[in-house]
Amino acid sequence: MVQSVNALAALDDLLVRSDAFIAQMHTLGAMPDGVKSTLNRLFTPGEAAQLVGRDRTTLARAEPELVVVGPSRNPETKRRIGYSLEQIQEFRSHFGTLPWRDPSVDAPLIIAIQNLKGGTGKSTTCVNLAHNLAIKGYRVLVVDTDSQATTTSFFGFVPDRDLTRDNTLFAYLNGDQTTLEYAVRRTHWPTLDLIPACLGLSDVEIGGILNLAAQTDAQARLNFFRELRFGLEGVAKNYDVVLIDTPPALGVMALMDLMAADALIIPTTAKMPDFASTVQFIRMGRQYIAQLDPNKDYLWRRVLITQFSRRGKHAKDEKTLQEQFVEAMQGIFGEAKFQHVMHEAIEVQVAAATFTTPYEQPRPNKRVLTQLEHVFSEIELAIKRCWPSKADELIERGLV
Repeated sequence: MVQSVNALAALDDLLVRSDAFIAQMHTLGAMPDGVKSTLNRLFTPGEAAQLVGRDRTTLARAEPELVVVGPSRNPETKRRIGYSLEQIQEFRSHFGTLPWRDPSVDAPLIIAIQNLKGGTGKSTTCVNLAHNLAIKGYRVLVVDTDSQATTTSFFGFVPDRDLTRDNTLFAYLNGDQTTLEYAVRRTHWPTLDLIPACLGLSDVEIGGILNLAAQTDAQARLNFFRELRFGLEGVAKNYDVVLIDTPPALGVMALMDLMAADALIIPTTAKMPDFASTVQFIRMGRQYIAQLDPNKDYLWRRVLITQFSRRGKHAKDEKTLQEQFVEAMQGIFGEAKFQHVMHEAIEVQVAAATFTTPYEQPRPNKRVLTQLEHVFSEIELAIKRCWPSKADELIERGLV
């Protein structure tokens, strides 16, 4: 006979087992010291030279003039092992090659990575894009608005162990804080900060419904959904790009994300169920924005194909179903779709298992980084086109 078990006791047992495993994976991802206090990856002198925009000899000659410690060296051979990202930033500052926006003419760009469908790669896109931009020298703020807090986990936090709802957007949106400065946390990336999430952030949904029920006019409802935008404007001045990772549902928090964003990245796989869900997201978003603020503007909005695979291809000139679907989506969305796709890569999945990305690996797979760069350089171009100070550079490169 099967005996019943108390529901709370049964679920508590599952939580203890799973929490211990998650903590173990966090520790593995933060090796060798078990804490994500610094970015462990070093960049070779050649990589550093490319990132700074100067040759290796020029970097070596400039070292005595910089305040940072010289590059790591092999204690036996005394040869350079590599430079840290902090050192690369010092070089960029020294040579005037920082990619930052010009605050006198350029506004920080707030980008929401959003879709209704779970499993389309929102968090993966957000974190990998953030790491890519940070390596390039941009000042990035990542805002996790998903109470599942996957993105937060990538930055070394165990959300419901290390954080409470008062460490998230909740305290500001609930009126307990007047700015979002309290929520901004430094990360192990020197140019990347985080506003984290945890399960307690889901209380925004309940509080939001009660707040909306008390509103008597359209302007008050609009101001409520603009509250996140107001808060982000207060801290965004310190950054070039703000990336919002959004929940996989169109509730109160997701609508705030839609209203806060200057631009949208809509990730979807090249599969019909996810495409259909994406269309529903676009339709529902359009309906809610029409009700709240028909004059809302986006600088750009683009669909991004994620988890793309050519598996199943047998002949050289044969196209897989995904390739055919990508072509169909290109015809549907045109310029509102990124030309490049995010390839399905085992290296990305393996890294994510320990809450890391390929950009954090001591010896990253260059093929994977190249595939990601195709996508992220296209996104970077879309960002730069929003900044007047970058016009001359884009004209010189023939990209205007």
